[in-house]
Amino acid sequence: MKNKIKNFCIPLILMIITNLGNFYITNAPNFGGEINPHLGILFIGGLFFGPYGSLGAAVGNFFCDIIRGYSVNSSITSLITSFLISYLAFKLWYTKKSDKFLITRPRLNNSRSLVYLMILIMECGFLYSVLTMNEIGLFYHNSVGLNIYIGLRYFVNFINFALIFSIICILICRFKDFSYKPEISEKSDKNYRILHHIILIFAVVNILIDIVSSKPIVTLILIVLMIILLIVYIRKPIKEINTINYIPIPERITNYFIILTIFVLLIDMLLILSPVDSFIFQILYDISANQQYLIALMLLDGVSILFFIPALILLTYMEGKVINPIKSFSHIESFIKKDKRIESEGILEVYSEYIEQDDEIGILSRSYTKLIKNNNEYIDNLKELESEKQRIKAELNIAHNIQQTTLPLKAIDNEYIYVNGYCKPAKEVGGDFYDFYEIDDDNTILIIGDASGKGVPAAIFTILTQTSIKILLKNELNPANVLYDVNNQICEDNPEMMFITLFLAIYNNKTHKLTYANAGHNPPIIKKETGYEFLEVDSEIVMGIMEEYTYTNHEVQVDDKFILYTDGVTDAQNSQNELYGEERLINCLNNITDNDNIINGLITDIRKHRKDEEQFDDATILTLNVKK
Repeated sequence: MKNKIKNFCIPLILMIITNLGNFYITNAPNFGGEINPHLGILFIGGLFFGPYGSLGAAVGNFFCDIIRGYSVNSSITSLITSFLISYLAFKLWYTKKSDKFLITRPRLNNSRSLVYLMILIMECGFLYSVLTMNEIGLFYHNSVGLNIYIGLRYFVNFINFALIFSIICILICRFKDFSYKPEISEKSDKNYRILHHIILIFAVVNILIDIVSSKPIVTLILIVLMIILLIVYIRKPIKEINTINYIPIPERITNYFIILTIFVLLIDMLLILSPVDSFIFQILYDISANQQYLIALMLLDGVSILFFIPALILLTYMEGKVINPIKSFSHIESFIKKDKRIESEGILEVYSEYIEQDDEIGILSRSYTKLIKNNNEYIDNLKELESEKQRIKAELNIAHNIQQTTLPLKAIDNEYIYVNGYCKPAKEVGGDFYDFYEIDDDNTILIIGDASGKGVPAAIFTILTQTSIKILLKNELNPANVLYDVNNQICEDNPEMMFITLFLAIYNNKTHKLTYANAGHNPPIIKKETGYEFLEVDSEIVMGIMEEYTYTNHEVQVDDKFILYTDGVTDAQNSQNELYGEERLINCLNNITDNDNIINGLITDIRKHRKDEEQFDDATILTLNVKK
């Protein structure tokens, strides 16, 4: 309530002071005297103080009209007109729709906002002068024929004083913002643009009708229709308002320009109102009587000087506030080198004087400081990461070499069998492994496993599993029992819930029987007379997820070839995400003619399928070739 009263009273008091002050001091006549500064109060009353400011300015104007001797009817009509035009200024500013115009409190953010302010002033001045012209024609018949000129006086006074007072208020708001903040509405504003054009067109038609017909009833209808249109339009909802927490450089330049403009206008007004004015005009008259071109050149020189001096001052201001800082920032280039820290102390001297500025230059200076700091921290961290990366790489190479030593160093090649393997991890180390060795002259152990995951964790898990199997096989040659014991060991201490698939087999050279137990591993491939095919096996469960699980031994007759592999073989993908697959694996084996080169043939075909695609998973192959 306190703010509403303040917004009402300030325009009211300003209106009374400017209206009656001008009336009594200059003995200004009614009906659009030459100087009417109070018209500018109508504009700023709405623009800066909102609806209550519009009402305050209109009520103040009503009191002044009564005191100055206007009729009650014309004063009431003027009250309504003044309120609507003042409120219209407020609505036009806050409902402007444009991508290039940011809706904020009244401030000149850039040249566009200054242009829009001038357009807004001229539009409100035009509508006010048209309505006032109609009112004079309606209530004061002795002024018929002069109301066009009276309306022109009102228009000129309105735009001049509205511009001056608006600029003064905008400059004051830079230090103490007193402008009214409107409320945001969710209502639709779809048809108001059309109504806006209708109001302007109707105002032009209004003037033409007034010139052609001066009948009171016609004038009354025109006034009523115009008021109705304005009442409807000022209900237009306000959809947004933005806040700028600093003073942009275009706003500083614009404000500097309008200060110079006001200064020139004030000097111009003082000259016009001073006694010197008549003396100057007398000299100009005497010169123009005999020297027509000379007076034209003198007027041209005067206009040039009035333009040149403010423009020169403005350019100097822009050079100091914008161009020089940008030139300073251009020196930063010499401090920037690829993959090097930026010398922050040296570069800070380039723009340190601008860091405290509350504008884009200040923001840019502070941003450069943060950017340099972040860049240097990033370079330092990058060097640390690179050093750490090299250390990790060296350690992974060691881990890779260690893991390779856990695999068989050479193939088994005797009169009965040929056993060989291949293991290629996707990373430096992996979760696949294979093993084979002879227990005695007749029996050979075959092992292949695939741990969950990849990298170091999977590698550690497989080494522990591999070690446990070797220890158990020293006292136990039953594959199912070995898997049972290893599974219990894994389940007992497995906080990461890792698991491993494993195929453990013992091959007898004399009987050609292969006794095996399977813990969730891929089905092996056996060669028969008709070619290679998958062996039908019970996969059972992987190790590491269920304690006390009993695995089962199985036997199969192997007279030719027996192949074990991990899912990194069948799951190899190409760039189209196509898997290598079991069907292609069998086809590849059946097409290999070199009996001693099964592994190389498979690897070549997998690489051909994968092409340039990186290896996604660990790939392991173990082959048993029974000699005839």
